[in-house]
Amino acid sequence: MREVLHGSTSEATGELSERSPVVTRWRAARWGVLVVAVLATSVAVPSGASATTRMHRALRSAGAHIAVVGGQTAEPGTFPWMAYVLNVRGDDAGRCSGTVVAPNLVLTAAHCAEDMQTGVLNEASGYQVVTGNVDWGAPTTERQVSGVTRVIVCSCFDRRTDVGDVALLELSTPTSAPAVTFAPSPRGGTEALLAGWGRTYYNQEAPSERLQWAPTVVQHAEGCEHEAPPFSPASQICVMDTPSRQTGACEGDSGGPLLLPKPSAVGGMVQIGVADHGDGECATTSPSVFTRVDVISAWVRGWAKALASAPPVSTSLPADTVAAPTLPGVASSRSLTLARNGLSIALSCDNEGGICTGDVEATIRVREELVVRRGDTRSVSYDRTRTVRLTSIRFAIAPGYSTALRAVLSPQNLTLLSHLGDGPLDVTLTGRGFSSRVVTLEPVRRRT
Repeated sequence: MREVLHGSTSEATGELSERSPVVTRWRAARWGVLVVAVLATSVAVPSGASATTRMHRALRSAGAHIAVVGGQTAEPGTFPWMAYVLNVRGDDAGRCSGTVVAPNLVLTAAHCAEDMQTGVLNEASGYQVVTGNVDWGAPTTERQVSGVTRVIVCSCFDRRTDVGDVALLELSTPTSAPAVTFAPSPRGGTEALLAGWGRTYYNQEAPSERLQWAPTVVQHAEGCEHEAPPFSPASQICVMDTPSRQTGACEGDSGGPLLLPKPSAVGGMVQIGVADHGDGECATTSPSVFTRVDVISAWVRGWAKALASAPPVSTSLPADTVAAPTLPGVASSRSLTLARNGLSIALSCDNEGGICTGDVEATIRVREELVVRRGDTRSVSYDRTRTVRLTSIRFAIAPGYSTALRAVLSPQNLTLLSHLGDGPLDVTLTGRGFSSRVVTLEPVRRRT
């Protein structure tokens, strides 16, 4: 899948110009239609208890190769609920990853299921889904291939912020692969696994036939908001392979699972996330963001129940048959001004669903120099850079609305700003429920 820049457009107004982090949404990896011919028939899932044991042993081994990016090939019989998602349109084909959540349902990413510019659903007839094998190119007697009769994107999905990036594919032929088990999101610092058929390195030309998996670590929400915007801790989770930073997700892993080991669960693991977005060049030094499954689990169960009792190819079920969760949005900045003794920030709630709540903090970087004079001699005693917090403002904004918030600056900060002159001033905006920005005030007009 070719990653597309997301959230990097400058929206300068008045004195404001924004320099946003380059954040990309993983899209369905694009390949020529050379893989379609191998997707023909279906069979039962192979047994793999011993392979699962070997996988967990490899994960625990300090000498195990951290071959997804930096991952290693999955053993036959492991990850029994994984689904390879192929979407064929004309002479082009896109691929994503997913998980089986019911005999006739596969969970994947919403951006794998619709046109991201228009919101129009992809045609169900273009999909083929492979289950029952970690190798989608395995002999036809060792895997199952199914078409798709219905594409269901969660109405909680906001294309501008990636909140609620999940979709369901109804299979035309039920799979015998088991359903994955969902689990709540763990605390930051928890070791986890990610898996998918994505690229194993940036600009990989040939598609990966064998499933890849890799260890990673759940990050704290504060770090995710700063390093992987847009990020909503109420509905998303981010991971990075700290401290080694050798593994991560890439194009083609979209819709794939974030997992926690649990020996009693099917496949020895439970799912806590659905792959959403990450670094544009699949760098393992940046976090990968996942939609939390605990916030959409009721929606998934509702559709599994509704489709289980519906006719096999029923078109009478509208998209709102099952109520979708209302997920909090991520606020963004619209303008920043400094006048008199206060800082004014205009924020917008781009979400189409739930209210945007949180706080935004404005900070600047200041270089300090201590110069010592001895007669005609002038020397620098120390030279350092420190971060100064100008202000912190809490916000609550209705979906689709903007608001202007103002905070009075302290006398100390006013004095500091007066010493910085009237040139361009970079201000970093970060915070809970806010899409981080570095904004430039040029020029800064100060009045006391």
